[in-house]
Amino acid sequence: MATSVAQPFPGFYDAAKTDSRPTETKLKEEYLTCEVCNKTYDYSKHAPHELPCGDTVCLDCLRQYAGRNGKAEEMYCPVCDRLTKVPGNHVCCFPPSAGTLKILEVFKLVEAHKKDFVPCIGCDDKAEARCLECQENYCEEHANFHSIVAATKSHTIVKFNDILAEPQKILRANGAQFCSKHPNSHLEAVCTSCNALCCLVCAITDHRGHHVKEIGDTMNTIHERMRPLMKKVEQNTYNIKQWYQRRVRESKSRWRLSRRKK
Repeated sequence: MATSVAQPFPGFYDAAKTDSRPTETKLKEEYLTCEVCNKTYDYSKHAPHELPCGDTVCLDCLRQYAGRNGKAEEMYCPVCDRLTKVPGNHVCCFPPSAGTLKILEVFKLVEAHKKDFVPCIGCDDKAEARCLECQENYCEEHANFHSIVAATKSHTIVKFNDILAEPQKILRANGAQFCSKHPNSHLEAVCTSCNALCCLVCAITDHRGHHVKEIGDTMNTIHERMRPLMKKVEQNTYNIKQWYQRRVRESKSRWRLSRRKK
């Protein structure tokens, strides 16, 4: 009798599982495709925007879900259905997804490298690698030099032929954080019991029974707590400006008065 094997939940990192998809197809499907409309992200109509819940959605889908051509005070996330406030009362004010845009930039650069001539920034030779921190392209000789100079030897230099196979390197070079135990999993949750970030796999294994919340929920809580403090800061800043301007006016008046007496 055949034995049924439970399938891991979406996003579970299985190092033993092989992926037969071509590298470029895999990258586009996993990093550069809107989950809602399945369109590839770009820099205009389908520009990727990040919501407070952590989901990334293209601008066109945000406009459709918000209605009224994107003008709204709040809306439900098209991915997780969580209610969120709309900054500036328009969906275009949601911050762009920096990590997704960086991968898109590199993806288009690699496509250009295959079709056209991408020059090295240090000479007229063809570039073969890219520094992810400096965001510059180098020929093999300059790439080797860049990797041994004291100021840049810690930078991540990846060859164009390999760069699409390792999108995590692109994200790490631009501040994204991944789980140390599950290298392909983002740190998406906060364990308040341990005061530590964790991925979803660790949340249900290492942190089982702990108080775990999604980063989006935690950020919303922090924002709510910060709001009255920010109002106090704004009021104090306004009071200081008023006091300063009053003192300036008083000083000018005393100076004019002293001039008249002379």
